[in-house]
Amino acid sequence: MKTNPFLFSLIACCMIIFTNTAHAQHPDSVYHHHHHIDYDSVYRSYKTYFSLEEALKDPLSVQKLDLSLQSLTTIPAEIGQLENLIYLDLSFIKFALFPPEFAKLKKLEYLNLSGTRSLSKVPAILSSLPALKVVDLRDHPEWPATKFTEAHKLLPKVTILK
Repeated sequence: MKTNPFLFSLIACCMIIFTNTAHAQHPDSVYHHHHHIDYDSVYRSYKTYFSLEEALKDPLSVQKLDLSLQSLTTIPAEIGQLENLIYLDLSFIKFALFPPEFAKLKKLEYLNLSGTRSLSKVPAILSSLPALKVVDLRDHPEWPATKFTEAHKLLPKVTILK
């Protein structure tokens, strides 16, 4: 069977036009596609601790702590001892308050709060974290848009993932 190069080129052009049109209808998808950062890969090289007890054995060496999906109902005050913590995953934990010691995490850049349904809003204490770059607030379907607007006002220099 002979292929017609003109027909092949026509089909290829139509596919390109269709793809570009689909992206033009959804500008957010274009923005996220070109500006999306895979934050997990950014922090992948750090040793990950999966319990606060383990991390507190050598608190100043801890840069990445993943407490996601644990049965915590409060964030222990001892978390403030992790002065060099850069990445903290608290996703899908049922806690409502941050201890005052949380403000000691001056190097914290990334905070995952996705699925933390007990939080009624973004806590004001996060504004005291000078290095904070990203707060992941995905999986909060019960929050009205105003909650995310408040988060942007509280943390104007922070990327809010929603």
